[in-house]
Formats: sequence, structure tokens, C-alpha cells
Amino acid sequence: MVEKFIHLDTGDIETTESLFSDRFLRARIESGYPSNEGLDLIFEKNRDFKWREHNWGEIKDNQLKYDEDVNQYITLILSDLVQGRSQSLTNKYLVSMEADAGQMAIKVGERSKKFFVYRVNADYFLLNLGLFRSEKNALNDAYIDKGGFYYSSAASSLKKVFGGRSTLSDTMEKLSCQFVKYVRILRHMKNSDSNFMSFHFKLSNLEVEKLERTLTEESAKKKLKI
Repeated sequence: MVEKFIHLDTGDIETTESLFSDRFLRARIESGYPSNEGLDLIFEKNRDFKWREHNWGEIKDNQLKYDEDVNQYITLILSDLVQGRSQSLTNKYLVSMEADAGQMAIKVGERSKKFFVYRVNADYFLLNLGLFRSEKNALNDAYIDKGGFYYSSAASSLKKVFGGRSTLSDTMEKLSCQFVKYVRILRHMKNSDSNFMSFHFKLSNLEVEKLERTLTEESAKKKLKI
């Protein structure tokens, strides 16, 4: 379900997805990490099967530079911070940053559940380091390595579920390989807009007084009707 809100200054209606997509893409450009940097769109064009088979490593490396899917994925998890659609899943599988999500993954047993364990905790590391940690410890090497490892483990678990690569497992791999880059983009997004996740506004003293008078008057009217 798409969540809509109204900009109080302009009256424009927007979705949370479009808001975060715009801000994240702008932060990519401003921080020096434009989308699809280094991607060769014609790398595989007119190549025969033998060539593809021999150069599969280079093909995969090139494909991993396409990151429009990562843009969409991060937009969705940012939007979910507001909507809370996956909160029950997060509560079920999230561990502390100091704990080892791998221990929980061992306990759940099923491959699909292992994927959710690693994905939930990888997303938590990404958002925590990118948006909520202070500048001083935001890029702690141990946390960066752990976040990247969780995304890599999520990709591996998903491949086992489907018996090979999928669009989502590729997205997880990209997040794993370039975890620190996406943390830096989110941190730039945060620092460039003090209200990057603010869906409220501050009232002036006069506006507060007017609101209080209105509420008092409406309350009095209801009491008279009763």
C-alpha cells in the first residue's frame, strides 16, 4: 500500500517512496557516487556463447555496476521506516550490533528464514551506520565489515533457496561489495537535509495560541450540545 502525505508549505501530495527516491538520488550525485558508474552497456553485445562462458567473471563484475535496483531497494527500506510494514519481521530476527546474527541463522534452520535473518540485520546496519550513528563511529571498520558480510550471507542464502542467482540476490551482492559507499551516501543525505525524515512541522507561538483557542471553542460547543 502506497503511503501518501501532504507538503504543508505547498499543498502538494507525494508518496514516501517518491520523497526518499528523490533525496537518495540527489545525495548520490552530490556525494560523488552517481548511479551505474563504470557500467559498460555494450560489454556483452554481439558476443557468442563461448566468449560469454570464458569471460563470465568480467561479465558479472560489469553487471554488478548497474545499481538502479539498489536505488529502489534502499528507497523502499527508507520508506518502511515511516510505514513500519516489516516491523514484525524486524522484531523477530533483529539482534544487537554486537551480537552475531549467524547464531540466529543457525537456529532457524530453513534457508528462507536464514535469508530473512541476514537481510533484516544487514538493513539495520546500513540504516544505523548511515543515518543514526554519530560521525565519530559511523564508519567503524568492524561494523562496515559486518554489514557487508550480512548482505553477502543474505545473497548466498537466497541463491540456495532458488537454486541460483536472482534479481534480489544480485542486489544483496551489490550492497555487500559496496556497503561503505551506500553508508556514505545515506550519511550525506542525512547531513544535507536536517528534516530528511521529518513528517511534522513546528508551529509559531501565534499559531499555537490560535490552535488552542480553536480547540477550546470546539470543546465548549460539544459540551453545550451534550
